[in-house]
Amino acid sequence: MTAKEQKFINLISSAAVLDLPHDSVKFNKVISDLITFDYASAVLLWEYYLTDKDGEMSKSDALASMLTDGVEKVFESKAGSRFLKLLTDSAVIRDALYRRSASALSRSETIGYAAQLMLSGKPESDELLKSAFRNAGGNFGAFMAAVVDRLIIELSRKNPAKPSFPKKLATQVLSFSEKIKGPEKAFIAQRIREL
Repeated sequence: MTAKEQKFINLISSAAVLDLPHDSVKFNKVISDLITFDYASAVLLWEYYLTDKDGEMSKSDALASMLTDGVEKVFESKAGSRFLKLLTDSAVIRDALYRRSASALSRSETIGYAAQLMLSGKPESDELLKSAFRNAGGNFGAFMAAVVDRLIIELSRKNPAKPSFPKKLATQVLSFSEKIKGPEKAFIAQRIREL
């Protein structure tokens, strides 16, 4: 066994014996060390825990927060420039973060990631919005309103003279805003018309 293989096994085995969510600090340290050691393995470990603990996360807010928000912060601090690509590539992480996290629908980082994914026109943005809609701990209407504001800022940066919503993007936003039962529904439609 090589020294690299030994280190990898030590990191994985140290995560396996932790009592979650009580050992969240230790778990985040393992994730941080694993990101430094091998980014793909850290992603794989995060996906494993999100899949394995999905049922438990629906019953434990502490566990859900630890495995979504807590690990997200570690990834952002260690490899922030790669996080949007990670959300695009990993359906497991995207779904867990936007469906299970109580704070994902109100944090500027996750709102920004949603807007960036929508601007890219990738089909994963629809999946992200579907997960956000199913988030029982967040306000989907407020989330969509914040995403629309972020989209307007980004579109204004691209074309300051005459910012406008691309038709496909406007259709996507309006189709998801139809699911909103609150004042944000009218606000979103008005903001798109104004642009």
